[in-house]
Amino acid sequence: MTESSAVQFDRVSVRYGQVTALRDFSLDVATGETVALLGPSGSGKSTALKALAGFVRPTSGRVLLAGQDVTGVPPHKRGLGVVVQQYALFPHLTVADNIGFGLRARRMRRAESARRVEEMLELVGMERYGRRYPRELSGGQQQRVAIARALAIRPPVLLLDEPLSALDAQLRADMLDELRQLRDELPDIAILYVTHDQTEALTLAHRIAVMRDAELLDLDTAQGLYRQPPSEFTAAFLGGANLLPATVRDANGTVDVGAVTVNAMAPGPLVPGAHVRLAVRPHTIGVRRDGSGLAAVLTGLQWRGANYRLTCLIAGLDEPGGVSVHADVPSVDGLPRVGSPVRVRLPEHGAAVVARAGAASTAGDAGESFPQNLAGVA
Repeated sequence: MTESSAVQFDRVSVRYGQVTALRDFSLDVATGETVALLGPSGSGKSTALKALAGFVRPTSGRVLLAGQDVTGVPPHKRGLGVVVQQYALFPHLTVADNIGFGLRARRMRRAESARRVEEMLELVGMERYGRRYPRELSGGQQQRVAIARALAIRPPVLLLDEPLSALDAQLRADMLDELRQLRDELPDIAILYVTHDQTEALTLAHRIAVMRDAELLDLDTAQGLYRQPPSEFTAAFLGGANLLPATVRDANGTVDVGAVTVNAMAPGPLVPGAHVRLAVRPHTIGVRRDGSGLAAVLTGLQWRGANYRLTCLIAGLDEPGGVSVHADVPSVDGLPRVGSPVRVRLPEHGAAVVARAGAASTAGDAGESFPQNLAGVA
């Protein structure tokens, strides 16, 4: 743990009887850093947050705040700010009283508490709503109040557990922008953000911890994980990449996908002849009726307003039944019909080499996420 670490999970495990909800979880979060715990339901991300907040007791391991072991400390003595999915505002209290609840529990003087509440109302843009009740607010406004209440006690760490999941799509996008602005205005607070939404994680987090099956799978910066995913799961879950079987042509990242050669980003020197996966984002793939590219059949077409999502089945590529890929193309006339033969064109640059499943990537420091030699990947 570095001197600036606000949070440290030290090999934390949580078990409920025979069920392991979190396994050997280690993570440091620095002061001023926002880390997103990203993963599907049941991946362990909310359990990690509850262990930090004190709502569950780890079966093994330690939880530290600013270097102090708080594993056995009750939640109300940890001094953390917590915002849960449904906001949990007190319906019988006004907005101002909700925000000041934690201050009164700490027996702050009334005048000082009033000033702090006004500061928080201004911070979240709710200056004119102090006398209203939660039932008189929209979902987005309630979320702002919940955040203001969590920040009023000036916590060193703010925990956000799926805070946008109850909002509609447009409001979620607006609140995401506001959360990012709020993050930038709070340089002394560490934020741990639990979500299953990749857009939220990519927008808000300095680093993303990808979780799967109660374990930390991959950890890196948001851009690092997106551009050079360390594992097949992260490539597919974060950005919906297509995973194509490929063979390394040279050490610098040139790989063959069937009869097509691609210059790909690689985690390090590659071994010619090694079998790898090529992560290719749908928006970088082109689909044409004829010409160069991989021979395929169009098996699905969805109109998505700004673009079409095409599903193409590429025969061969050493996979039984072929490989199905998604391509996002502009909404233009003249698209081929479902069942038609097409040509799939891979991007000349931008795809990334990913170790095939079974070649384990470490779930530790970002710099250790990739095996540096893929000779054993097959």
